[in-house]
Amino acid sequence: MIRTATIIALRHGPMTLTAAPHCGGSLASWSLSTTDGPVELFRRASDRALAGDFAPDMACFPLVPFSNRIGGGRFAFQGRDIVLTPDPGSPHRIHGHGWATPWTVEAVADDALRMGFAHRTTQRTGDWPWSYRAAQTVALDGDGLTVRLDLTNDSDSDMPSGLGLHPYFVKPPGSRVTADVRAVWDNDDTILPRQRRPLPPAWDFRHGVVMDDVALDNGFTGWNGTAILDRPRERLRLTMLADGPFGHLIVYAPPGEPYLCLEPVTHMTDALNRTDEPDAGVIALPPGERLSVTVRFLVSRL
Repeated sequence: MIRTATIIALRHGPMTLTAAPHCGGSLASWSLSTTDGPVELFRRASDRALAGDFAPDMACFPLVPFSNRIGGGRFAFQGRDIVLTPDPGSPHRIHGHGWATPWTVEAVADDALRMGFAHRTTQRTGDWPWSYRAAQTVALDGDGLTVRLDLTNDSDSDMPSGLGLHPYFVKPPGSRVTADVRAVWDNDDTILPRQRRPLPPAWDFRHGVVMDDVALDNGFTGWNGTAILDRPRERLRLTMLADGPFGHLIVYAPPGEPYLCLEPVTHMTDALNRTDEPDAGVIALPPGERLSVTVRFLVSRL
């Protein structure tokens, strides 16, 4: 383990992981040392991110206490009308608080790190009106990387809750994604879900999809918690195993970029405004209770 004022480096065998707790509890890199040189498993953080606090340019960041978008920053929950301040440049509130909040280092070892932060509700406009604590534990081992997220409701009423991760995987030519999903949400112009439909052949991840010419930013439903990214040119396989109340996978593959995101999330996009959907996924977390999820990233050879 190497620690500086802003970056913590963890090592286990040939794997190295760097974390930037000050930047939304983000991971800055994850790489594998080989006889041919280092292989990047996640997209490495940009210089902009490392010099400041821009989580979307990191390698992976946590989604706490909800993921993706809340339409217009407005929703109703258990008889309360909630109004949140939209994020800059968007008509919606995006990805919760974790990615925009400095996390505190709570424990660190050569190959593991625990970070946390606490959100306390205030009376100011646009705030999330529930208090909670979040913790994130990352650990390397001989098989790969484990990330655990914990969310505890410190309020005196139920809190609408969800968790997820936003990893950016390196996408060399020929990269292939396989995942057992059942349907996809088409989006409107602001990336809110508009219509659920069966998987089109070009996005049928059940049979594997080569991602070279695929452009996506969509939510997939009926997910069983497993997704596989094969990188044939490097004879490398990354297997993501999500343990917890996961049922949704966001696939983000912007055109022309050398990365893609496979985001394990516990609820659909804009779930707080889609209570008519039986699998929307919002969890009403009682006072004092904790929601926990674990995501494993396993590395193997093809």
